[in-house]
Amino acid sequence: MADWAQVLIALVNLILAGYLLLYQRKKDIISDNNTALLNEQNIKLQWFKELVVQPNMNEIINFYVNLNTIYSQINSNELSDNEKQDINEFVKLELSKLRKSFVDVLFLIDKSFADQLMSNLDELIDGITNAIFDDSLKLKDLIVFEKNIGTKISISKNKIIAQLYNYKGLIL
Repeated sequence: MADWAQVLIALVNLILAGYLLLYQRKKDIISDNNTALLNEQNIKLQWFKELVVQPNMNEIINFYVNLNTIYSQINSNELSDNEKQDINEFVKLELSKLRKSFVDVLFLIDKSFADQLMSNLDELIDGITNAIFDDSLKLKDLIVFEKNIGTKISISKNKIIAQLYNYKGLIL
């Protein structure tokens, strides 16, 4: 009877050792696959940074710098319809330049991310347009300008930088 018990214990140990070996091998394969996916994602993020973000960083900064020149285009608190339209066209032209040089490339890489950036930019342009055409605002007053336009420009710039910084790429 003792011999059978020893054989049974040896058999159970053999089965348990085989199970642990298979379990560890499966776990190692999953870990290796995850590591490979993370490496591939890191490579894609590096290429994204080098081919898309860095070459267009000046365009992004120039877009916001140019929008801040709107204040110099405001000659009085009572803008004519033509002056309002000129400022609005200037803002739209600046957005169009940024979209063509930067955002359109993002649509090819990650449509969802590009949509987020465009939403930010569209919200900014809508806010500026509404402020320009709001006759109750005296935009020649720097404090009023900053509150209704300058702050929106700063918030949008900070948000786009945060969106670029927090971009993790597509999950593979």
